[in-house]
Amino acid sequence: MEMTPECIPCLLGRVLFESELCAPQLAAEAMREGLAALRENYVPGANSAEVATKVHRRVYDALGCEDPYADLKEKSDVVAASLLDRARDFIERSDDRLEAAVLVSIAGNVMDFGIPGHDDPEQLRNDLDGILAQGLDINDVDRLRQMLGPGRTVVYLTDNCGESVLDRLLVEELRSTGTTVVGVVKGAPVLTDVTMAEAPRAGLDRAFDEILTTGMFAVGLDVDRANDRLRSLLDEADIIIAKGMANFESLSDANIGPIIYLMRAKCRPVAQAIGARKGDNVAKLFA
Repeated sequence: MEMTPECIPCLLGRVLFESELCAPQLAAEAMREGLAALRENYVPGANSAEVATKVHRRVYDALGCEDPYADLKEKSDVVAASLLDRARDFIERSDDRLEAAVLVSIAGNVMDFGIPGHDDPEQLRNDLDGILAQGLDINDVDRLRQMLGPGRTVVYLTDNCGESVLDRLLVEELRSTGTTVVGVVKGAPVLTDVTMAEAPRAGLDRAFDEILTTGMFAVGLDVDRANDRLRSLLDEADIIIAKGMANFESLSDANIGPIIYLMRAKCRPVAQAIGARKGDNVAKLFA
């Protein structure tokens, strides 16, 4: 996705947020580094995820902090785990278990912090029922369903901690069809995304048939930097499930697929790019 002017204050707001989490005394230096990275990389046609990756890499180095969001990520997992029974009950009561599980996984996508209106994992306790009641505003679940079954493979690109706990319920539904599901977590701490270090805490090591990492520090996934194994899996998958806005931002310009994006459209640029409205629950498939 091409970066828009509206992305800039959001990105810088996140730089300030992570600075205050990690090293408030270095916030001014972090902001200067973030601005310098923006000046160098925000050029016409620049991909928003690629620019964000370069900004956050520079800022993390300036802060001397490997994982500014570590405490928030742990709290998110705890909150999400406490909501599993509510979420599972919603799926059990649904007439369409797969669609319900997709919706649960999208509800978890609100656990994305440092952007306006999202700063506390506890918020999901109050918001969960409303998000589920809203349903899917863009619904390609039936197309997804047609790509599942014995002998089929899904590559599942995870997103945030907390969210990934609820993803387990969707992975269960996918695997119940006989589909092999390979999970992909981040190769290094970046924002609130799950890495291999948090995967056992979220239960992902038991949920997927196999789990591997992106092998990189990146907002979303930079396909051009993917190792041979990951690239081969992406190319050969019957369907890729990509969670969250950053995966859409990074992959919507890449020549991979079929791919279905599952997200809560939390900002206007991403919503417009995927054909939704801000606040929509989106399950959109591109073949």
